[in-house]
Amino acid sequence: MVSTQVKVLRSMRPLELENVVVGQYKGHSKGGKSHPAYTDDPTVPKGSLTPTFAAAALFIDNARWDGVPFLMKAGKALHTKRYAIFLLSLGKLCL
Repeated sequence: MVSTQVKVLRSMRPLELENVVVGQYKGHSKGGKSHPAYTDDPTVPKGSLTPTFAAAALFIDNARWDGVPFLMKAGKALHTKRYAIFLLSLGKLCL
């Protein structure tokens, strides 16, 4: 790993609970097709509160990325499978 990448990773702020959201997928119908809930799976205990989705805002404490949230999402049984990186600047871009 390049030393600048290591430096950025070491600047990452510890994850705080207030910057994390977890949830569980529920059953629904779309386009005439029924999609069962997580707890509808016979191998899952009824009333299970096991999260199947998580989203987190990560922050890097350095001058370049100060105040910029890096949003990460992951989950089971999402509508699409994709891997993407989006960079959105809402102010002056400092490169």
